[in-house]
Amino acid sequence: MRFPRFIVLSLSLLLPLVVLACGWWPSHSYEVLLYRIMPLDEAEYYDYAVQWSCDNLIHRKVDYKADNLLLWQRQTSRTIPLADIERIVYHVDADYLLSLRDQPRPSSVHDNAFIRWILAHQRTDILDFLILAKQNEEVRLSMTDPWYYDVKDSYHYRVLEEVVRQCRLYTKGPLLGRYALQMMRALCSLRDYQACADYWDSVKGRLNDDAIRKMAELRAAAALCKVGRRDEAFEIYVRYGDLASIRAVNGGQIDNELEFVYDRCPDSPYLAEEVQKWLLCTGDDEKIKMLLNVAHRAVKEKKSHQQAMWYYTLAALYDMKGATREARKYLQLGQRYPKDPYLRDTYRVMRIWLDAKTATCDEAYERQLMSDLRWLAGKIRREATPEVFARLHRYDDWGIANDEDDDHREVYQLVSNTFYWNDAMRRILFKAVCPRMHEARKYVREIQLANFAENLLVKTKGYAGEMFAIIDRLPYDITRQYYTRIYQPLDEFDRWLNHRGKTDRNYWYDILATKCLRERRYATAIYFLRKVPVEFQQRLNVYEYMHRNPFSYDMETFAKDRSLAPDYKLHFAEAMLQYERTMKSDRDTNKRADAKIQYALGLRNSVHKCWFLTRHSSNLNYNSIRDAVPEIPYPADSTLYRHDEYLKLSTRLINEAILTYTDRDQAARQLRHLLYYRRLLTTFPDTPTAHDLRARCDEWRDYKRIIL
Repeated sequence: MRFPRFIVLSLSLLLPLVVLACGWWPSHSYEVLLYRIMPLDEAEYYDYAVQWSCDNLIHRKVDYKADNLLLWQRQTSRTIPLADIERIVYHVDADYLLSLRDQPRPSSVHDNAFIRWILAHQRTDILDFLILAKQNEEVRLSMTDPWYYDVKDSYHYRVLEEVVRQCRLYTKGPLLGRYALQMMRALCSLRDYQACADYWDSVKGRLNDDAIRKMAELRAAAALCKVGRRDEAFEIYVRYGDLASIRAVNGGQIDNELEFVYDRCPDSPYLAEEVQKWLLCTGDDEKIKMLLNVAHRAVKEKKSHQQAMWYYTLAALYDMKGATREARKYLQLGQRYPKDPYLRDTYRVMRIWLDAKTATCDEAYERQLMSDLRWLAGKIRREATPEVFARLHRYDDWGIANDEDDDHREVYQLVSNTFYWNDAMRRILFKAVCPRMHEARKYVREIQLANFAENLLVKTKGYAGEMFAIIDRLPYDITRQYYTRIYQPLDEFDRWLNHRGKTDRNYWYDILATKCLRERRYATAIYFLRKVPVEFQQRLNVYEYMHRNPFSYDMETFAKDRSLAPDYKLHFAEAMLQYERTMKSDRDTNKRADAKIQYALGLRNSVHKCWFLTRHSSNLNYNSIRDAVPEIPYPADSTLYRHDEYLKLSTRLINEAILTYTDRDQAARQLRHLLYYRRLLTTFPDTPTAHDLRARCDEWRDYKRIIL
């Protein structure tokens, strides 16, 4: 029975097919993977099902397929499409190639340019080699089958021995490297590692420095390990940065793998990848200490040609430790060393980040910040490919892959690592600059920068994300100042930020009106709500809830009345303003009491079942923004949205109103609507309402237990 395959398949079904926003994947700007010494493909955060190890994000299996195809093109003709070469080299089988050799046809009848060139130029040596290589690979692949039974003198052994024999006959020519690689692969499959090592020693001096030699040398390293020449194997693996093989050979016996590789090959490609992995994923103080030790050695000894990388690493590590002054020192020291364009740009991003954490929020800093943001915005605009936007559109509100055509741009509020340059800008602004502006009481600039950060790449939808959470926690007066600056900018920075933020009038009218309702500024709310068209209201996510009577006595059931929906907030504000005026100034005592109760009901319901009047989320325990930007002393949501305050005020106003009534039965009717039965029967027992209530009840005990 094929238990191994069955078990692997069964286990694979238990693994998630997509990464959800609730996993370890970063979901806020403060979780952006900021430190970069080499470009990463952010698509990998989405396209691979299980990537809980950072090795999967950074280290790639050594693969020379693309280089091999280019080499074939150079050895034949540069006019041959690489796709045609790939089809013959990697996809057709040996039988197909044998049929071409044994039953030749005119080259013109073939639809593959690689085959046409081989036949037209009578390069049967290439065809013979490809047949040999295909036979070799097919047999070697079949030997990896779990049902393969290893027997000497089997068909597999005979094929491999024939491959070795034919390869030995090819001692010079343009395909020498290719024959050498096939021979070494066959010898390793025959487990004749000594013969493989010996052959490598004899042939390596005659091979060209190309992709085939690299593949052959890595194959030789495997044989060298088997015959006890581990140090030589290590030198090869270290030089090529083959992480998987390094770890397989050392068997976990090397405490500081990074330092081990650095000592043997200071410019190993492995080092950049491993350093990048540690910068992204390490939170371990001991690992930071180990990396610091290697980085300090590298900048002191100057053995490595990647000095800029090592200085950046020191800056990043000290920034992790909160030592901003040290981080800035090493970043400045690294500026004088040569860099590739990517590292040059990430140096600037790091400098912007360190400035944001330390600079005084004065006019000079704002001028520097504007210059830096102009550069970042230009880079984002130039490098945001269609694939970036496709990833932004691919996930729904919960970060789950969505194959529909819906536009889900709010994904940036759930998964931060989508496009590095924009991600870095968001982290710099949300994590450092906005808190500093808040601390300096530059609230309008704080909102402008948050709006820019949230909406530069794509205009986000709805009322979510860090920009809106910051705005939502600032009072109406400050938000109104910001709104005024949208259309009456004070300086060039205002104009530049406004042009790249979300400035839709209806959107801001709704936000301002909602803040007014929350702060009981009903007249001002009416001013803004009269400007919001019904069509805009109908596009709001909360529109579907606008069927609840905000002046209902019942706190739980709320019968649906769809006629309430159009201009729902406006009608509520108008009613509350009228009740407010009546309860303060009407000459009729009973009318004042009725208005006070209606006003109290409106207050209570606006923070309870009709929460969408005073806020944009029903969640009173939304800690996201306080977790994301803990530097800003945001109030608790229940305080911010005045939930507890208005419930207490509502109860007080109702009690005051009951004591105000001169019509005792009118007061009793209100108590009955409010379900205050005990109070009704004890305070107004002689009213018609009390008599009716007693007539309808079964026993007094049904009411005496009700807590008012």
